[in-house]
Amino acid sequence: MKVEEGVLKTVVDFKQKKTTVTYLIDRTNLENIKTAIANCGYDTEDIKAVQDVYIKLPTCCKKPSDQ
Repeated sequence: MKVEEGVLKTVVDFKQKKTTVTYLIDRTNLENIKTAIANCGYDTEDIKAVQDVYIKLPTCCKKPSDQ
């Protein structure tokens, strides 16, 4: 995520395929964060990636089935 107001820290665990986001609850919410992740080309539990962005990701960042 380039910029999402209220996000303090983002940690990606590639082995576990998890992202942990620390944020200020008075400046953003979980839905905004999930939308920001999808807008970067990645799926969340509820929101699918923006396809035009996903297609432009490097091969290493795509789902194994798309490599």
